[in-house]
Amino acid sequence: MDRLFWHRGIHLPFWQSIACFVLGCILSLFLLNTPVFFLTITLVVLVGVLTISNLKTKIVVISALLFGLAYPIIYYHCAYDTHLSYIELQQKQLIKGKVERIDDYLYTYRLSVKPAVLGTEKIAKYKKLTLQLYLTKQSFDKNTVRIGDTITTRAKLKPIVPVVNEGIFDRRLYNFYHGIKYKGSISNNSLFKVTREDNKQRARFLNFSEYSWLYSAVLFGDTSKMPRDFKHISRQLGISHLFAVSGLHMTIVFAFSYWIIRVCCLLFNKFNRLKVLPLLVGILSCALYLHFSNYATSAQRAFIMLCAFCICWQINRAYIGYRALMFALLCVFIFNPFVPLTVGFYFSFAAVLSILLSLDLIKKFKIRSYLAKFFVVQVAITITLIPVTVFFFNGFSIYSLFVNLIAIPFFSVVLMPGILLVSLLSALLQTDLFILLLEPLLALIVASINEFNDIGSWLNLPSISWQLTVLLLISSLLLLYTSYSLYLTLPLMVFYLSQASFNQEQLVIRVLDVGHGLAVLLSYNNQAVLYDVGAKYSDYSYVKSVILPTLRINNLRLMRTVISHDDNDHSGGLTHIIENGKLSTISGYGKACSFKANWLSNITFESISKNSMFKSDNNNSCVVLVTYKHFKLLLTGDIEKKREQALLNDRRIADIDVLISPHHGSNSSSTDAFIKHTNPSWVLHSVNAYNRWKFPSLKVVERYASNNIKQLATYHGAIKVSVTDTNYAVSSQKQLKNYWFLVD
Repeated sequence: MDRLFWHRGIHLPFWQSIACFVLGCILSLFLLNTPVFFLTITLVVLVGVLTISNLKTKIVVISALLFGLAYPIIYYHCAYDTHLSYIELQQKQLIKGKVERIDDYLYTYRLSVKPAVLGTEKIAKYKKLTLQLYLTKQSFDKNTVRIGDTITTRAKLKPIVPVVNEGIFDRRLYNFYHGIKYKGSISNNSLFKVTREDNKQRARFLNFSEYSWLYSAVLFGDTSKMPRDFKHISRQLGISHLFAVSGLHMTIVFAFSYWIIRVCCLLFNKFNRLKVLPLLVGILSCALYLHFSNYATSAQRAFIMLCAFCICWQINRAYIGYRALMFALLCVFIFNPFVPLTVGFYFSFAAVLSILLSLDLIKKFKIRSYLAKFFVVQVAITITLIPVTVFFFNGFSIYSLFVNLIAIPFFSVVLMPGILLVSLLSALLQTDLFILLLEPLLALIVASINEFNDIGSWLNLPSISWQLTVLLLISSLLLLYTSYSLYLTLPLMVFYLSQASFNQEQLVIRVLDVGHGLAVLLSYNNQAVLYDVGAKYSDYSYVKSVILPTLRINNLRLMRTVISHDDNDHSGGLTHIIENGKLSTISGYGKACSFKANWLSNITFESISKNSMFKSDNNNSCVVLVTYKHFKLLLTGDIEKKREQALLNDRRIADIDVLISPHHGSNSSSTDAFIKHTNPSWVLHSVNAYNRWKFPSLKVVERYASNNIKQLATYHGAIKVSVTDTNYAVSSQKQLKNYWFLVD
């Protein structure tokens, strides 16, 4: 057990202090969200510290914990606390900054700009702030601005508020970590000045090659230009890590530069004695590579551990991987204590720790074969990362172990060195010949990976709590150290599987966060009914990004799909419903809105028919009453005043429990008479934050409030209504994940 505490050669308080500092940072990030659990951990740590006999050690360790608690707050106010006031958001602001990224959409270009000046304030370089500015293709062409240009313009900005849904990637945390806060549009009559610099492209292939996205992904971990289908297949196969800069990439870059300088030193006797020169060049090359990879967490960790290895090698001291990993953890947290908000942090450190433990296992059993060693390491990584993968992606790749046994050696020996060599030669000799020679190999790789599109290699699993994830991760790591860990791992697995297979007999209503639009998913006994499908923009739709993942995560089978009316924000994703084989589920669309059925067990879905057709498509919306024992839900689509008046005599919709607000809370709807007739306990508004129509209308909000009706909007995240035999509960995703550092 000695090696797990790393106390040989360095005093134990040093490692305890690092652990307490890191723990303090994590507590500071999440303390307000789960106080009981983290306060318990804090008390356990403090009790453990107080048992130390040495008073000096107690003071050092407690000080490290307190500093860790305070450091994220200090860092936040130094780096992240840049906000525009309400008055500033109502006016156009002067923006001057460097273009870091350009995304090409159907009708617009989206520029990611790092501002140097915003309004009347100069923005320091260390500030985490990025603006997203949209240029319409009607007014600007693709050569108007390039990456690396400095632009000066004026734009009216508004905060970026991503959608938040249950079990789906929380983009709020991603945007916060990268400082992506505000967005705005630039019209052709706005001030727009471009200062073009001599952009030093990373390499010529970024513009020349058909597979420039693959070069960027392999070399720098930049997957922004990677085709969506290819990215999806890579994740399904479990090889996404190959396109994230890690220790494997850093080792290849170091070895490449080290041996070039080493050979040069051998050729020139004058430099043969400078044995430190190859090490310095290797480290400098890796530092440059770290910069090009945009300081990804895994790249930082790999660089720090590599530097530690080089120092130990040079001073002839033993390199202890656990110490290097612990020191890298400290450095990463000092660089940015909000790093636990990123997915890559957990994968990177968990994978390396599993590698170190597996190497000890190899020594213990005296395994000599290189193939056997590689197999043991790969098995260790796979087992360790399964809980993390299930937590973040609601499943894991079935074939990842076997695919990586082939992919990693090929990537390490052929692909990465080949692309690196071609890139350097093309940049030095200013020729595209080498790129052309590599193109057939890249085409073969892409085609081969695309062949795995339909093999079904991904196993979907129900969502897992982070507490259980931590316990499973710890038990899997301990499993590499001692077989007695099975006594912890097996009960946890049985508990998780029993919870996953347990079928709760209750109605669950999810008003999904689909921006400006509507999608309501009702589920019971692993079966679901969908009312409206949200919007579709070009190839993007909320069906693919929100609805289908929600069905998979919760193991739901879609039985029926009801479309209220033919507006994009309600029916735009219908084509993707059909493409995914759900055509047979569509019911009650348009004139077919006439039904009374029990699509979900004993839950009644009843359309509220119209006495006559209305001129307005909104007023022809398919209104549906859902009844379950004591509970009533009314789905209203986009009905307005005239349709509401026609419903005032219908006693079926009187005294309902939950109302989906008509027309997203527009003032053209939700008349006082309709509110009094339906008399809901709750009204739910499906809207996005800062929408241009300012839904829900302030007058409508006041109208519901004056009738003592509780309200909730989806700009607080997806809303969940859990209905039992005797009661029901309403909650939103942002209420469940209310981080102190997030400001909408």
